[in-house]
Amino acid sequence: MASFTGPEIAALIDVGCIIASHEAFSAELERSLATMPRMMRHSSSYEHWIRGVFLITQVEPDEGKLTIRVDSEGMLSRVRAKMDGLSLTLQGRRWRVAAKEELEGVKEDALGQAFADLNAPCTLVLESDEPENCGNDHVVAVNLTRPLGAPPDRGLVESAIRDVCKKYRKASSVEINHFIGGPCQEEELMCCVVLGGGGCGWTVLKDLRQAIELAFSRAAKRLDAEGEIHGGQTVRLKDLQGAAHLNGEIGLALRFNSESGRWLVRLRNGEGKQLRPANLDGLEGSSGRVFAVWGDARWSRAQLLGEIAKGDWGLCRANIGDLTSGPPERWPATHGRLAFAPITEMTESYMREAQREMNAARQTLQMHAEPREIEDEQLPAREDTSSTAPGTVSDQEMACPLLPNQD
Repeated sequence: MASFTGPEIAALIDVGCIIASHEAFSAELERSLATMPRMMRHSSSYEHWIRGVFLITQVEPDEGKLTIRVDSEGMLSRVRAKMDGLSLTLQGRRWRVAAKEELEGVKEDALGQAFADLNAPCTLVLESDEPENCGNDHVVAVNLTRPLGAPPDRGLVESAIRDVCKKYRKASSVEINHFIGGPCQEEELMCCVVLGGGGCGWTVLKDLRQAIELAFSRAAKRLDAEGEIHGGQTVRLKDLQGAAHLNGEIGLALRFNSESGRWLVRLRNGEGKQLRPANLDGLEGSSGRVFAVWGDARWSRAQLLGEIAKGDWGLCRANIGDLTSGPPERWPATHGRLAFAPITEMTESYMREAQREMNAARQTLQMHAEPREIEDEQLPAREDTSSTAPGTVSDQEMACPLLPNQD
């Protein structure tokens, strides 16, 4: 699969990168949805992919083990019906029932009978017959373009807020934005993204309580010298003399350096600047922000590479602009940044047609361009020396924690 996409694109399947859908892929899914019966639309996963922007949060090696929780006798019967003896084929891989969990200690020659006698509820462990390889790595990503008006589990959210408020009374001011992250386990909170800190400008956590506490800690004011800016807040640069071209640029306030009296700000191009509070206008997120993501999207590395090779997805490094912009702006903001696989025999027919239309549009523009514009177009492109590498996360703000019960 990597040979169809090229090694540069394959290398972007990494934590801190963005997977975004191609416009032609999104349009094809919309056409399919329009012809689909209404009842089938709700069971389809198409809406998750249309103009989706997925932040990769995990890439984990495959352990060759699959754990299945069986809650009812009906489910157990369906699993048995799909099996050939003690084996099962899933996504092209062969799996075999292992002597684990309720079958722990059962000898190989008695495993078939023990499995037949098993009652629900129980847990099945399947082990793969294949040797380990990186193509089976688990890739997990969450969509940041589909906000939710209310969390699927309101009780879980309210409980988390109450617990943190016992320690920090004003932690309820932290802004929590909820998203549908993908088709897998939509009712379950899969991860939380907390803005601010160090490194790339955000931290991914599993626990909502930890996320709220971290967001509150980052936003809390510790020194008067910080001005009216808070950690994790979106800021606009202003009144810069030596770098006037940056005035009006949007960034994210990461943390305050008490020695220099300046804020470390990450810009949308990935560049970091140390700026005085007087050169910053505070925008959204002054009380701390958490993106609570319910559900996610999952691929094996080889599966995702196959979809990229078809032309469905492009990849790029994530930057703080992908988080500080509003959900409707996130997909358009990836234009010009995404790397797509070249046209090959793997490319879908509608992607080939989209490529032909784009080339025809370019030729039409060139034919009607003024002579000077054509000359300018033939000049070599200026080299882009900006970096959007996200870097690594290092949360040093917790080294100066707030006192318990401090506002």
